[in-house]
Amino acid sequence: MCHIVLFLPILGLAVFLVLPLVWAGPVYAVIFLLSVAMYMLIIKAMRQPITTGTEALLRSRATVVGGDKGYWRVQVGNETWDAESPEILEVGDSVRITSINGLRLRVEH
Repeated sequence: MCHIVLFLPILGLAVFLVLPLVWAGPVYAVIFLLSVAMYMLIIKAMRQPITTGTEALLRSRATVVGGDKGYWRVQVGNETWDAESPEILEVGDSVRITSINGLRLRVEH
């Protein structure tokens, strides 16, 4: 059903069959311009960065809430994750997530 909207300029050609040419031209012009505006909004929406899932976690910031010896617990938003880091971290440090391995994040200062 939603794909019909993409074919609106082609389906709009039917106005030339049912309306006189004096009316069909402006009506089709409006249909065409609305379609172009809609296509521009669709393309803009498709270029938005990913904001959910594991891709959104990469390069985001987290706060260390506990752990030691290379394995830490970090808070990202409202979630607490297991993390590993070669650096010595302290509770309250802000870290950047560099990669994800299963359910464990790799972080660094």
